Amino acid sequence: MGYAEIEELSEDENLLKEEVHRFAEEVVRPASLEIDRMPSSEYPRRVVARDSPYWRVMRAWKRLGYHRGPVPQVFGGEGLPARMVHLMVEEVAWGSSGFSIAFGVDLFPVLFAASGFDEELNQNFVRPWLEDDQARYHGCWGVTEPEHGSDWLLACDTILEGEELSRFTPGQVRAVKDGREWVISGTKSSWISSAPAATHVALHVNLDIARGSVGAGCVVPLDLPGVRKGPPILKLGQRDCPQGELVFEDVRIPEGYRTLPEGSLHPSTGLMTLPQILCITSSWMAASSVGLARAAFEEALRYCRERVQGGKPLVKHQLVRKKLFEMFTRVETARSYSRRVMEHVWRENFERFTFRASYRHALAAQVYCKTVAYEVADAALQLFGAYGTTDESLIQKLYRDARVKLIEDGTTEVLSLEGGGDLIRNY
Repeated sequence: MGYAEIEELSEDENLLKEEVHRFAEEVVRPASLEIDRMPSSEYPRRVVARDSPYWRVMRAWKRLGYHRGPVPQVFGGEGLPARMVHLMVEEVAWGSSGFSIAFGVDLFPVLFAASGFDEELNQNFVRPWLEDDQARYHGCWGVTEPEHGSDWLLACDTILEGEELSRFTPGQVRAVKDGREWVISGTKSSWISSAPAATHVALHVNLDIARGSVGAGCVVPLDLPGVRKGPPILKLGQRDCPQGELVFEDVRIPEGYRTLPEGSLHPSTGLMTLPQILCITSSWMAASSVGLARAAFEEALRYCRERVQGGKPLVKHQLVRKKLFEMFTRVETARSYSRRVMEHVWRENFERFTFRASYRHALAAQVYCKTVAYEVADAALQLFGAYGTTDESLIQKLYRDARVKLIEDGTTEVLSLEGGGDLIRNY
């Protein structure tokens, strides 16, 4: 398996870990490398073509039924315990950090849809998504806008502290009620993961910060009139998770498709507060970062065992041995903390439905694990030396993917400011 657990895993947990690792090694990583090495001129067209490696992995993921695992049983999923979800995410991210994110955002529309308990939406989307074994349904999460990036989190923090919001630009994607329909207009930025390939989006709309609201949530099929998906953008890393913009021009959805209404417990989601959504994404991102960090560490360890320098393998040099142990320590502490946080977040949101997971602990897990992933990948690249910078080297891809992680889902700096705000208010 590549590493030994210090926690005792059950037979089912061990079996799942072995199965997903085999899937990551034999299916995910080869496809990830194939996508990463696509010529820049061909990438936007090829990555989302139905015969692309991206869809080959997505079909295999759905065929094995892994997509149903994290979905609570009350919504029709398998309701896997948090530790098993963490095992899945880490093993997949060992093969590809980008695909681990694509699998994560695929969950958002079905969770939004199921939360609304609208029978039409359940029949047209939730049940088909759960039964899908050919990747006919694929989700994404539409939050970021051209004028709203990580500052959106700071706006939400400002709302919690009751401060003046006038310095924030109002949201660009709006929803207006028209009879028994909602009409959506505006643009989501080019950084929406899986958007160019998705069939549905969990969309945040009406982000009217000027009047003290961070909006509401809805599910939008992306084949409706007025929806335009931008082409996949070329990125430094995680090219195996295609990103692109979404444009809405007077797009009409049924009333029931606005599943997380304004008001109730929180203006953005109704039932589940925005910090709780970010607790879920943070725990997923932390687990993904652990998988990436482990992949970089194991690649470095393999290379240092084989590479002879100064008349002996690199692992025989004291400085290299010390560096490898430091990398190992970071990976192990990141796994231990991120797994504990995911268990806490899953318990509060998907088992007890209290929606009271600790915001600061979840943010700490994401920031710490993303930082560890980058530090370990950077150290691994240094051990590889010049060879690690070549196109055929896996480590240079892992390094680029780790660098991207410091930005996605909120920069580590802004996430730290958010965690600091929660710390000051609630510790």
